[in-house]
Amino acid sequence: MPDPPWTPEFTAEVPARDGIYRALSHERLLEIEPFLAQYRRIRAADGYRQSDAAYYRGLPEVARVDPQHAVWRIRQQSFRHLCGRVLPRLGRRPLRVLDLGAGNGWLSHRLTLLGNVCVAVDWLDDSDDGLGAALHYPTTFTRLQADFDHLPMVDGQFDAVIFNASIHYSANPSATLRSASKALVNGGTLVVMDSPVFVREADGRRMLAERQQGFADRIGRPLEWGVGYLTVDGLERTAREAGLVLQRIPSRGGPGWAFRRWLAGRKLRRQPAGFGIWSFGGAT
Repeated sequence: MPDPPWTPEFTAEVPARDGIYRALSHERLLEIEPFLAQYRRIRAADGYRQSDAAYYRGLPEVARVDPQHAVWRIRQQSFRHLCGRVLPRLGRRPLRVLDLGAGNGWLSHRLTLLGNVCVAVDWLDDSDDGLGAALHYPTTFTRLQADFDHLPMVDGQFDAVIFNASIHYSANPSATLRSASKALVNGGTLVVMDSPVFVREADGRRMLAERQQGFADRIGRPLEWGVGYLTVDGLERTAREAGLVLQRIPSRGGPGWAFRRWLAGRKLRRQPAGFGIWSFGGAT
């Protein structure tokens, strides 16, 4: 894979191996490996870990028979909102985009196809569901294995910082958002995309308990890392503290999506999670 057209300025020398910059220490990798092993098992069982290049190049679109078709329908809509309503407000091209929780790099690939310059950040580095999956793409973008809260980059380099269905893996989302905002240029935008958001804290706690029980049933133990969900109040408070304007653009699935969510809410006796885009930008 050729070198990307631009790489960020790091605060210190970051070694690269197999085309990926490596900012996680050996000790940190040992600390997170138990979570990653469980996460890979869950992702494989759910049909996300693939070896077909066509699958990755097609994302966020997948075949109707895909086990995660409903999830990817929401991701498609969020991607359309991002490209049609959020990023154009920045009024310049190409954009320098920081893709946090990039996973297999589908978002960085798509945004690069549109002429932007991307840096994809994740813990996973393998070729089936992590940063190594970039081998399937015709595009080139910088890949960095690092922590959200300890990005080894000089501040003020990106027009957009996007948490790609990932901020709920943070133990303190508000602090993580504030830290990530330092990567933005003046007038840049911070985006939370497709993390589960609840109006009521109690509903989020119930959802998390249900998911953890589901993980325990499937792999013998809960999959524990981060808070697991966000709340509207928490996002609004973060925006106020940062002096930013918060805008929500909801994403919904295909036909029958709202009805199925209503049924699920009745059965579970809680409000279903909301998905879509929350963007922070423009000083208040």
